[in-house]
Amino acid sequence: MKYNPMRKAIVIIATTFFLTGCGGEQKDPEASANDSTTLSTEARDSIQNHDPATMMLKTMGKVVAARFADLSFGVSLPIEQVLVKNGQQVHRGQTLATLDPFKLRNAIEQQQQAIEQAQFQIEQAELQMKDVIISQGYDPDKPSSIPADVRHNADVKSGYAQAKSQLSAARTLLAAAQHELKSSVLTAPFDGVVANLSVQAHQLSQPGQPVCRIIATGDMEVEFRVMESDLSKYQIGTTVCVIPVANHTTSYKATVHIINPVVDEQGAVTLRAKLSDAQGLFDGMNVEVIFKSL
Repeated sequence: MKYNPMRKAIVIIATTFFLTGCGGEQKDPEASANDSTTLSTEARDSIQNHDPATMMLKTMGKVVAARFADLSFGVSLPIEQVLVKNGQQVHRGQTLATLDPFKLRNAIEQQQQAIEQAQFQIEQAELQMKDVIISQGYDPDKPSSIPADVRHNADVKSGYAQAKSQLSAARTLLAAAQHELKSSVLTAPFDGVVANLSVQAHQLSQPGQPVCRIIATGDMEVEFRVMESDLSKYQIGTTVCVIPVANHTTSYKATVHIINPVVDEQGAVTLRAKLSDAQGLFDGMNVEVIFKSL
């Protein structure tokens, strides 16, 4: 075989890219702020052309959020405030949006009054119940000596049983009203970024309809597919380079941590790799996933 200096140069450049772009060597602190590096045109062209001499595999994938939450209100009321916008970083417990609390607070006051009324009725009914028991020849202060049927009839005739039922119902409705008031304030369940914000102040909220999504930016992954014939090259813990289609001048390091044990109709297997740093990447972004074959 004849010596080909150009072929050797491409191999050296491509290998150098993988080592520097995926953490094989220490990088300049400024250049590694986002765990990214600039690719040389020669190295990128070599990889994209699938030059066998580079011993590298490339496939397409998508950035996916490993953890996210779609948040919604549970009642239909006017939205009082929307305190965030798409792309905004938020912290756990931070208020995102609120409903007009007037009706909810009014409902709580009504149930509190219903409880007080039921308690008063119980006191009145208890006196009447004792009178009924006495009229039957029993001592109301000795409940163990009162037959069950006599006690039941006294509870019904005096209205004591009904008053207790009303008190229980009022307490249940109060708990529900308090829960709705608490749910009228939408808060972030964890640190992340706001996405898919779809409401604004003064709109009427729709129960169960997502107001926004909170994406935990610290838990970003890349999902990609590899052919069954190449699966043996990817193991749990395998490191791959991730290059955004929107910006070929940067790369990120990711580690394979999930291999779905199913081969699809196209003969491919789906893998997920966890990104060590996802600064600048968005959920759903298209990326190139590059693996250096051993």
